[in-house]
Amino acid sequence: MTQAVQTKWNVKDPRQLYKAATGSEAPYGPLHMMRLAPGDGTLTLDWTDFEAESGGPWQYALEYRPRGGAESVRLPLSGSAGTATVDGLDNGADYEVWIERVHPAAGADTVISPVRLFRPGVVPGTVVNYIHPDDYVYGFSGRSPASPSIVRLPDGSMLASHDVFWGNEGQNTSLLFRSVDDGATWRFVNFLYPCFWGKLFVHRGRLFMLATSTEYGALLIGASDDGGETWSPPSELIAAGSRETGGPHKAPMPVIEHKGRLWTGIDYGSWTTGSHRSGLVSVPADADLLDASRWTIMPFLPYDPDWPGTVVGGSRAGLLEGNAVVTPDGKLVNLLRYQTNGGTPSHGRAIMLEADADRPEQPLRFYKVVPFYGNLSKFTVHFDDVSRKYWSLVSRVTSPNISQRNVLTLVCSDDLEQWTIVRDILDYEHNGWPEDSKKVGFQYIDWMFHGDDIRFASRTAINGAYNFHNANYLTYHVIERFRSLL
Repeated sequence: MTQAVQTKWNVKDPRQLYKAATGSEAPYGPLHMMRLAPGDGTLTLDWTDFEAESGGPWQYALEYRPRGGAESVRLPLSGSAGTATVDGLDNGADYEVWIERVHPAAGADTVISPVRLFRPGVVPGTVVNYIHPDDYVYGFSGRSPASPSIVRLPDGSMLASHDVFWGNEGQNTSLLFRSVDDGATWRFVNFLYPCFWGKLFVHRGRLFMLATSTEYGALLIGASDDGGETWSPPSELIAAGSRETGGPHKAPMPVIEHKGRLWTGIDYGSWTTGSHRSGLVSVPADADLLDASRWTIMPFLPYDPDWPGTVVGGSRAGLLEGNAVVTPDGKLVNLLRYQTNGGTPSHGRAIMLEADADRPEQPLRFYKVVPFYGNLSKFTVHFDDVSRKYWSLVSRVTSPNISQRNVLTLVCSDDLEQWTIVRDILDYEHNGWPEDSKKVGFQYIDWMFHGDDIRFASRTAINGAYNFHNANYLTYHVIERFRSLL
């Protein structure tokens, strides 16, 4: 039987989201900017009046000004929802922006949306969404777009999601966006609450989201039959833990089918407890994925520094965010991010743990340590049937200071064990970009093959992010004819 939890996975009105997350009425009205996309001297935003059908005739306007300034620019808007673009802005300067609704009758009340902050600037790729590090409109969850996930639906449209992160905040809300023009433009779809670390995937034509309720919260899965517009109540697969005691940990990792089952990597632990144990969860491919009783949660395996080939030293050495992937000889393995900071070597290693695909209830076992670029950040591995190679996009370390995520590199392998650099896709370490490298990052890439191309979503920090980790953009990118880069 499906186990339902309290959820608001179908919220479109931010006032309802605020009340669900805080238990209090929202300190703002029905006007809201659902999406911000600053660019080179520009801002594009999507806005909605959630009371538009309750009366009128109302008139709308967009206002913006330099942050803290006294004078604003006012631009009329048509309709009660839509997209607006402002040009002629100064790159690198912070601005405030809001929407107003007025009634032409004398003495009528003016309704004002929450004031949002943004900073224009040159951005690689296409901006899906943006949150300024000082913008608290989603402060009950956080102030940074994180955990990008992207999927293509059977009708050809694409969905992208991100959660809203900030250390020690609620970390409980995700936003979903749709593109119907192959990624050229994006529109807000809805909020998923509680939802964190979510992975969108399609199985047998149906859309699913596998996520936790919050950081180390319950592991949940929900489904949508209308392209993400509405969602089922999610089912609980693993009970919630906590930062203090440990709990389910994940990222938007691949969900693969092998030997009649779906598999994906899940960790258990927390940074507070000092370690994460590694495992896979699985379900028969022909099962009702919302039936929690059909899922198998294997026992989680702790990291052992005595495994052959592990790094020497490193006070926080350990594993997390693994890729379920099948080796050329048919083994099911979990290829994991390896936290080697402070060890010898300090980077350049990943660990494979082997699963028994015929006995999914058995724990993983150590397989081998392999050389790997970009092991200090989450990476996603997919196998390409055309080239017969494994591919990944990694945040590659190129500096002696390994606290770096500003070089994004395409790598490939014939066997998961020897990896080759194909090309640096985004290099903001060596191209003269003026920002501090500690505030620029392209990370936690979720990606997919599409014909001859790779399409990916990035947790991007640039143009005034708090730091490279606490990003301010979700961006979308295309690598055309990626196999030709070999």
